[in-house]
Amino acid sequence: MQQPADQPKPDPATTVAGPYPRLPRPVVDLVPPVLILLLLVPLAAADPDVGPTGSPAVNAALMAGGALALAARRRAPLAVTAVTLLSGQLPLAVALYGLAARRGPTRALAVLGVLAGLRLTIPFDLGDLTTLSTLATVVEDPLVFGAVPLVLGLAAHQRARAVTVLAERNRLLEEARRYGEERAAAAERARLAREMHDVVSNRVSLITLHAGACSHAAADDPVTVGETLELIRGLGLQALTELRGLLGVLTPASEDAPSLSGLPALVGESRQAGLAVTLTVAGAGEGVPEPGPAVQYAAYRIVQEALTNVHKHAPASTATVTVEVRPDGLRVAVVNTGGTSAEGPGLPSGGHGLDGMRARAGDLGGTLEAGPTPGGGFAVRAGLPLAAIAGAAA
Repeated sequence: MQQPADQPKPDPATTVAGPYPRLPRPVVDLVPPVLILLLLVPLAAADPDVGPTGSPAVNAALMAGGALALAARRRAPLAVTAVTLLSGQLPLAVALYGLAARRGPTRALAVLGVLAGLRLTIPFDLGDLTTLSTLATVVEDPLVFGAVPLVLGLAAHQRARAVTVLAERNRLLEEARRYGEERAAAAERARLAREMHDVVSNRVSLITLHAGACSHAAADDPVTVGETLELIRGLGLQALTELRGLLGVLTPASEDAPSLSGLPALVGESRQAGLAVTLTVAGAGEGVPEPGPAVQYAAYRIVQEALTNVHKHAPASTATVTVEVRPDGLRVAVVNTGGTSAEGPGLPSGGHGLDGMRARAGDLGGTLEAGPTPGGGFAVRAGLPLAAIAGAAA
């Protein structure tokens, strides 16, 4: 993939090399046995001091048996370590390291470690330990071929466990990141769908109503036809402007986004479309802050969608829009009197308007209730906080 022009190219002098190539596992398993067979077995056959007994032939045989057993140390570390207790020091050291690295600090490792210490100490004469050189000679084999392999094996085991834990943690973090991205993408798709529904449903519904009125206008009344066409043009331009905002040129929190100050114009559009609607806006009192931009934007969209539903289902009714800023939040109510009916002016309904309004209010930490009124009408009432809750979608 081609590198972006604004991204600096890595400096070869400072680039960290990747992991070194590793030998295949069968090769790693066979290296210690082969080296012991080629080097230590001939040495044990020639020197009686190399091995646990005084016989060179027996020492060579035990060394060879321990070397061959090491080939299976990965599959049966316990058995191999037990076998190498009768072999030479180096096969025992390799087996102890493998057992500690694979099994960790177990009871079996402790028992075999003690037996290995005894095995590496018994060949020496323990009667004369008065000199420092004699003591060092006795301690040397148990330390070099017993304690050091055990410590290194346990360290390798702990490192492997740490690597496994970190790998699992990274996997869980990656899954959490991917899940968060998927949730964010789904939330963004839902938000865009809600915005598109509000913009298209309201504007296109009004355009449809005005186009229907224009088609029934008298042919000899060009003034009415012209005014109606101008209204349709204005509604289309408003729809294009809001759709442009949804594509990222504008944002809901920008100064050009719809807010409470745009409610009179919104209500005026409904009046021009033939709906009897009144608007009452009670501003913030002394000491009460104005609602935030995101809250005003949500309130505007809720009123817009509620009026669109009135146009669709009860075009002959009277609607009342009430917006009140209180110390405990913003209250929005859109109530239409008269019967609601599905027999509107032929406007389609997706059936998602109320769900969208509830989701819009819930995103800000508010609530929305909608349902029939005792007088046969329909009411939409929302309560929004003056400021959006942390993390709420705009």
